[in-house]
Amino acid sequence: MAMCAVVLIFVVLGSLIALKTPAYESADEVGHVQNVESLVAGHWYGMRCEAGQPSTCSGDEAQQAPLYYMGLAAWQTLVGVPPHGPFVGQRNLAFFVRAKPEIFLHHSDADHRFLLWLRFPNVLLGALTVLFAYFTLRLVTRDRWTPVVAAAMVAFLPRFVFLSSFVTNDNLVDFLGAVLVFLAVRFSIAPSRWRMVWVGAVFGLLITTKLSTLTLGLAVVALAFVVSGWRRRAGYAVIGLSAALVVSGWYLIQNTVRYGDPSASTATLRYLNATISPVVRELGLDNVRETLRYNVVDVPHNIIASFWYQSGTNQFFWPWRVNVLITVVVAASILCLIGRHVSPRTLLTLGSFSVAGLLSVWFVASQTYTYQARYAFVALVAIFGLAALGLERFPKVAVRFVVPLAGLIGTIVAIQQDVLSVHWT
Repeated sequence: MAMCAVVLIFVVLGSLIALKTPAYESADEVGHVQNVESLVAGHWYGMRCEAGQPSTCSGDEAQQAPLYYMGLAAWQTLVGVPPHGPFVGQRNLAFFVRAKPEIFLHHSDADHRFLLWLRFPNVLLGALTVLFAYFTLRLVTRDRWTPVVAAAMVAFLPRFVFLSSFVTNDNLVDFLGAVLVFLAVRFSIAPSRWRMVWVGAVFGLLITTKLSTLTLGLAVVALAFVVSGWRRRAGYAVIGLSAALVVSGWYLIQNTVRYGDPSASTATLRYLNATISPVVRELGLDNVRETLRYNVVDVPHNIIASFWYQSGTNQFFWPWRVNVLITVVVAASILCLIGRHVSPRTLLTLGSFSVAGLLSVWFVASQTYTYQARYAFVALVAIFGLAALGLERFPKVAVRFVVPLAGLIGTIVAIQQDVLSVHWT
């Protein structure tokens, strides 16, 4: 009953945000929708126009992998919603001086009604992610409340709730990441070749959804260390990575044909106008000291600042002190694992995926000089799973729900202040 309540509250909050937020008042939603609309209209989106086919151009998310957009395009076609055409909104100049919270000057009811067909499947993906957090922790603990605590941490993380309410490929990444951690934990409990094949296959799906998830390949290799013997470990690692390559190979080949390399990194950097050398020269990162400051100070600072809550076109966020406080509480919860009798295989699995997920933030930052904590949400189940296991140290269940309750209150406050305050004009 408690788990059903968690999922129901999440769906209600996510649906409320989707319903009350005007069209495209969310970061990058215009670009993600353009990719879907390109596929629905019958042509492939891309980072450059094909000769004689200007319709193959897309918006500011054209560098993204296609699996998420293929799924939403199939849904839009199934429900019979015709292509809506590219959105061209008049920018609200008052937004740039913080006089008004919305970025567009006028909001269309027709645009919003169309967008709801694409937003609500994302709420469903978020709910499924919450459920897999519950299923994963049930595999590793006999405590009946720990899985609910882990699921509630995911469900009531304000940043996650807001992401799940809008059109963004992060939502499919988070869901597949939850499935991947679940399958990895199953493998760690009873290793087998077929279970590693499934782990690799889902990792391949993640690659075809977002290339920032490539760092999870390190976790797949680490997962092989739950077995003894270097030959067996190498065999399992090869099986997992090979399965991922089989699933994602078509996309990597397409990138090679269209853009010249499997990850399309050269074309992506050119497309984003953020190649490494000019950025490094501009920021002075040729200096070892500046490079260390960037990686040791700037990126971690932004992770803490954007992990817990950020919404809209990134204009809404929590004060720094609140972010630090919650970070310290969750870190302390994980440290409570010290001295606890938790399976080393479980710790290796959840720990390696947590680290690999966080490394994805640095992976993107090293290439594009953009870094946000949402890239690490692919490992959200692993991170909060460790925290929930650590909180088993406290016998009182109410103490374990302090973080989820704080997140729930924060989400409600954010909806009141940052969603209902946007004007429909």
